[in-house]
Amino acid sequence: MAVRQPRYSKEEFARYGDETYETQVRPQVEEGNYGKIGAIDISAC
Repeated sequence: MAVRQPRYSKEEFARYGDETYETQVRPQVEEGNYGKIGAIDISAC
């Protein structure tokens, strides 16, 4: 069985997640949701 290598480095995961949150998620959900937790699947980016 072959060992799979990560598709992105930790830094790339963080950058993609931050970018996706700021441009796509934050404008839609931030108001009224302060302090809540969400998840972003960057594999769809």
